Amino acid sequence: MPEPRTSPRRFSRWLISHLWPNQRLRLTREGWRYLVIWLGLLAFGLYQQINLILLVAGLAAGPIASSIVVSAAMLRRLRVGRRAPKYAFAGEPLAIDYTLDNDRRMSAALALVVADELVPADRSSGATGVGPLVFFPRVAGLSRMRARWQGIAPARGRYRFRNLEIVTRSPFGLLERELSIPDPGDLVVYPTIGQLARRWQYKHLEASEARRGSRSDRSIQQQEYHGLRDYRPGDSPRWIHWRTTARLGVPMVKEFEQHNEQDLAILLDPWLPRNKATAEQREAVELAIRFVATICYETCRHPGRRLLMGWAGPTPGVRQGPASVKLLHEFLEQLATLRPLPEGGLADLLDILPPATLRDSFLIVVSTRPIQLAEEAERSTKLSATSIRGLMGRVTLLDASRGDLAPLIHFGPPGSSPAALRDAQRRTDDGDRPEGAADPAGVASAGGAS
Repeated sequence: MPEPRTSPRRFSRWLISHLWPNQRLRLTREGWRYLVIWLGLLAFGLYQQINLILLVAGLAAGPIASSIVVSAAMLRRLRVGRRAPKYAFAGEPLAIDYTLDNDRRMSAALALVVADELVPADRSSGATGVGPLVFFPRVAGLSRMRARWQGIAPARGRYRFRNLEIVTRSPFGLLERELSIPDPGDLVVYPTIGQLARRWQYKHLEASEARRGSRSDRSIQQQEYHGLRDYRPGDSPRWIHWRTTARLGVPMVKEFEQHNEQDLAILLDPWLPRNKATAEQREAVELAIRFVATICYETCRHPGRRLLMGWAGPTPGVRQGPASVKLLHEFLEQLATLRPLPEGGLADLLDILPPATLRDSFLIVVSTRPIQLAEEAERSTKLSATSIRGLMGRVTLLDASRGDLAPLIHFGPPGSSPAALRDAQRRTDDGDRPEGAADPAGVASAGGAS
């Protein structure tokens, strides 16, 4: 039968939920030692009937009782908020801002720790989360304090923020009270963006010339260049601009104009064996994903070209559109959540490609296993013999398991992610806002009576 509304059990639950909402109280290591000593004094005084020892034991119970009351009062009328970027790059610096508002008029909030947890949305991915932790030494009454946590973004994938927790050990460090505040949020960690070596440009230009069926009348050396840049590993010494190099003291090479604006299609085959996958095979998958992400970034830097990205698997997929920043974010988000699987193949992916892509676009196939491109094309139900012959002349096949990608891309130190994409992460840096100004993102209430 249902409990009556005025039952003592219901009243006690209502009273506890309003006195300690979402709170946990536990003894610290020092608190356990203190409790053992206090129990020893109490037991010895009762056994020996020594009033002086009983008096000391009674006085020693004061810090424990006061810790229960003061810690509860310390967490009243506090609000905490989180300002995090919507995305980050794997292995790059990650900054998250936390704000703590003290709505109490008279008393300050002392020695508070805000603990956060960022966990992967897909537990089967094997990625590990991070646990940001910031310390607020003192927040005066009716004021706000901001603290920033800085760390390294985890592996690519989609992550979710769990509840924010305010922890205090005030006033004696014997008890730890924790207040949990719901504040959900998402963070997408993109694959690391590298730099394409000059060898990739040579390879891409040779494939373009072979596709056109004739060699260019002038060589690469005779093409006009539109600027200079720093020397990268793999660049030919013939492209060093010696006059600028001598003036600056660092090697500078010519940046050539790319005249080919043909539509580009990037096909990724992220294959991984179901059982006993080696570390080399997993690294080959990650390198293939980072390579595709870098090509998408470099292509979307120059609008006016259509770009298509397809991925193989049990359910192959395709995304396409004009090169733009918006399309780049769609590609990077898809690559961030892409899981390598043993099912699927290139033939199924060719079946869902648009006819215009199969007829005209330049295709780059990045695989993590040796594949026979002609056999995969013959398995496709969409390609005829004539289409296969035309397609084979427009495909560049790269096998990550054989080391084809290592000479074509290199990665800089942490913090070298593309500046154009890192600008959006700085939108949370509102350090120029006056203290006490309104927070546009809002804060999560920490409970307590107003």
